[in-house]
Amino acid sequence: MAEVPDEQDTSLSLHGLSVCVVACHYAPETTGSAPYNTALVEALSSAGADVDLITGVPHYPQWAIQDPRYRRGITWREEIGNVRVRRVRHAVPAAPNLIGRARMELSFATLAAPLVRASRADVVIAVTPLLGALLAASLGHRGRPLGVVVHDLSGNAAAQSGTTGGTAGRMVGSFEYRLARRADSIGVITPRFRDVLTENGVDAAKIVDLPIFTHISGSNETTHQARARLGWAETDRRVVVHTGNMGMKQGLESVVEAARMAHEQSMPITYVMVGDGNQRRQLVSAAGELPTLKFVDPVDEETYPSVLAAADVLLLNERPGVKEMSLPSKLTSYVAAARPIVAATEPGGISHSVLDEHSSALFATPGDPGALNRAVMTLGSDPAEVDRLIRAARDLGNARYSESAGREGFRNFARNLARRDREGTQ
Repeated sequence: MAEVPDEQDTSLSLHGLSVCVVACHYAPETTGSAPYNTALVEALSSAGADVDLITGVPHYPQWAIQDPRYRRGITWREEIGNVRVRRVRHAVPAAPNLIGRARMELSFATLAAPLVRASRADVVIAVTPLLGALLAASLGHRGRPLGVVVHDLSGNAAAQSGTTGGTAGRMVGSFEYRLARRADSIGVITPRFRDVLTENGVDAAKIVDLPIFTHISGSNETTHQARARLGWAETDRRVVVHTGNMGMKQGLESVVEAARMAHEQSMPITYVMVGDGNQRRQLVSAAGELPTLKFVDPVDEETYPSVLAAADVLLLNERPGVKEMSLPSKLTSYVAAARPIVAATEPGGISHSVLDEHSSALFATPGDPGALNRAVMTLGSDPAEVDRLIRAARDLGNARYSESAGREGFRNFARNLARRDREGTQ
């Protein structure tokens, strides 16, 4: 077993420790959990750890393999910085429904588990989603300390997003909790996941808080400057920007209806959806030629801050009923953007609770297009409230999503996981 720094060492050096990270989503994907998985690996590597990464092929949020390098073959060896990377060619469903996702999960686990087993790393860390990453790590860790970083609860996601029925969601959740109970340490990005896991039999002593952090710096551009850079037309309408995945859990059909209502009632609002996902085609079809709704393809990490700066309002929208499945990754970027946030989220849910803690968003009833438009119009006539929301969001970001604290959390997680093994062999 590698030598691990002592508790009093505050440098968090991981020299001498080798770590196998299993995470389906990774760079060059720029949305969802990929930026945070990339940050996890970079934090461990920069602290001196020897890192093996087992990951999937880039496909999200388009749900398609667009890079020709990965259209043929089963596995690939790469080196990114000091990290050894093994990519596997898992199934990528055109329709990420229950059957499609099951094929993806099982194919990833089948290909990744032998690579986990073959890795000579001292500890193994899996990141969910995918649940298949946790399964692969469980099958391949060979008694080595096993850690899990929970970005998403797959069972709740399956049920609350509308992709499956309640029975199927409970079955997925039951399997997920069974695997989680076998882990030596579990990092959760929000305390609400701690509650759900302990309610389902996971030892609370194994669970640690591991907040995600913003990977995007706020832009100093004015809306005029940002729109000019992006080639967006200047307008005196309120530009409401939603970024990231366009999937079931976002419930964006209500935004299409809000745009339709804004057009019919001559409201000075334009909605802009930036990104991609399995629901984009349906949303574009439903929108037709609405002048109050625009669709923009995904942008790279360098351009993304300008997209946020081009907004008058940033929108976080969730399907009614979404409560315990995930914390949207876009939130960590929104709070750094110096733009007011409107959140159409379920009261009592994870997203609503985080934003409500610092009163850092104006809330609208999810699934209610009229309520969404009223919230946007309210901000248009209340500059004092806009300023308050921006300050509150900044405070939320400083309190929860500090990059330095986040990276330190990742390093502590790996170091303490390794220490469990050292203590167990004494």
